[in-house]
Amino acid sequence: MRSKTIAAAAVLAAAALIAGAVAARAGLEDGAGVSVYPMAGVVAVLIAVFAYGWPRLLKLPDPWHITWLLLLAGWAATLAATLTALPSPMQWMPLCLGLGVVGVFGSQLVRGTGATRRLESTLAALLGLLATTFASGWVAVLNLAVLGTNPLIVPVGAAVVALLTLVVLLILAGRLPRSTYAGSAAMTLAPLLASGTLVYFTQRLLLQ
Repeated sequence: MRSKTIAAAAVLAAAALIAGAVAARAGLEDGAGVSVYPMAGVVAVLIAVFAYGWPRLLKLPDPWHITWLLLLAGWAATLAATLTALPSPMQWMPLCLGLGVVGVFGSQLVRGTGATRRLESTLAALLGLLATTFASGWVAVLNLAVLGTNPLIVPVGAAVVALLTLVVLLILAGRLPRSTYAGSAAMTLAPLLASGTLVYFTQRLLLQ
């Protein structure tokens, strides 16, 4: 059952990214250019799924404060990548990540010195922030279409990353901790979301 859940999450996430890229590309045929809004909507939904499932996958106490931190930082980075034009549509992502880090440490101070598993909660939140803020790369890479790049790099990149993620997780399925459906989805989405920035900077290097 766990393997089926992981496989379904990987397929659905990759399909959502591909659908967002296809919808963004559709404007090119009409001469309207690439619209990043469909992809931004897809990424925002995937971030929400991940933000909910990540702390529950790790069975952390008081998971909601981590969920909200991951959600707000990821959505802020995605919104910034959507609205910021070239030459650097990801220029605000480090700021969103930095504010998220400040929020993580601030939330742990609020919880107090007697709170349980503070170190685990802090590390989990920091790793989760990397995934949710780096996910904005899936939106930012579409902005590079203005420079003549092919928006198909997004569906191709999503399919490749999803396939690699699926293979690795299925190999490790017997050693992974048991989790809920939300936790399994978060485990699958983590590398897929984080790879958005990798795809973005790979495309930028190819443009040099």
